Amino acid sequence: MAFAVDTAGEFLDGVVPGGEADPYRAQWYIRPIIDRLDDIPALEPVRRGDWSTLRSRNTFRLRKGRSLAEADLDSALGYAAETEHAVEALTEMRLTDPGLRLQVGIPTPFVIGFIAFEARMLVWRRGSARGGERAFPYYRPIVDATVREIVRIHEALGDNAVFQLELAAETLLCARTPAPVRQRLATAAGRAIARLVTRTPHGARFGVHLCYGSLDDKPAVAPRSTAAVVTLANAIARYWPAGRHLDFVHLPVGNGKQAPIQPQYYAPLAHLEMPADTRVIAGLALPTQPLAQARQALAAAESAYGDKLDVAAPCGLGRYTTVDRARSAVEHAVALAETDL
Repeated sequence: MAFAVDTAGEFLDGVVPGGEADPYRAQWYIRPIIDRLDDIPALEPVRRGDWSTLRSRNTFRLRKGRSLAEADLDSALGYAAETEHAVEALTEMRLTDPGLRLQVGIPTPFVIGFIAFEARMLVWRRGSARGGERAFPYYRPIVDATVREIVRIHEALGDNAVFQLELAAETLLCARTPAPVRQRLATAAGRAIARLVTRTPHGARFGVHLCYGSLDDKPAVAPRSTAAVVTLANAIARYWPAGRHLDFVHLPVGNGKQAPIQPQYYAPLAHLEMPADTRVIAGLALPTQPLAQARQALAAAESAYGDKLDVAAPCGLGRYTTVDRARSAVEHAVALAETDL
């Protein structure tokens, strides 16, 4: 928290991350959750991995005759427990900056299923009118546990918590899906997010974080335009339920290439349709890109969108391998934010 406040200064939006207490959560933010699934008797391992790549990971399946609903998924997710670790630090920080709120990272249930139970199991059954939620036996229990954890945190922190829904798997799939099919996939994701958020406390605050993943600070895909993230973000906003605040939507819109900026890459941002009170965050602060070129990229993105954009790194700062690299990313974002002063 001190890192965020001290490095970003006046440009910080008032929401601080709780840090990630697990020693290896930085590079694999979801790994502690997957590791805790090993302790659930209803599951058995399918394969083991060393987490050196996306494919080299632990995956599971249900044992015959067992149900994930009987498992203690709340403890496996661990969102409330991790938030408890952060509350003491937040309380201390608020003594000098009472406006600070805590950002609580919540991977979507689809992300948990995508990583832990193999992407192939997430394909909707052919001819099934009910779709993936009913056909996929892991999804509903993960949704239920996620809602319970959000309720616990909201009861403890109220308006001082902002739940960041992290949609790495959904973003990747949209980016890899041909345009004619992408809208259907984005619509399914938007409706799934709406069903999840509808079950959370009235007045809860949320942000949506779209990203392409970033193992070792390398995105899993390099799309040719911002079309995929715009389609997904629009679907989420379209179905967003009343009574819950959508504070921000983060879009990975920087390709980071040290080449002339191509306005057509950002052109789809013209079709972005967000609520008037939702901040749009351009994830394009890459310290490996020359600042002058990054400013051109931000200008092209804002020109296409038709309004000012907030700025951030394309993915979480924890993805960087050193503190210095994370600091340089924040400083790069601050320099971009200063451009419009």
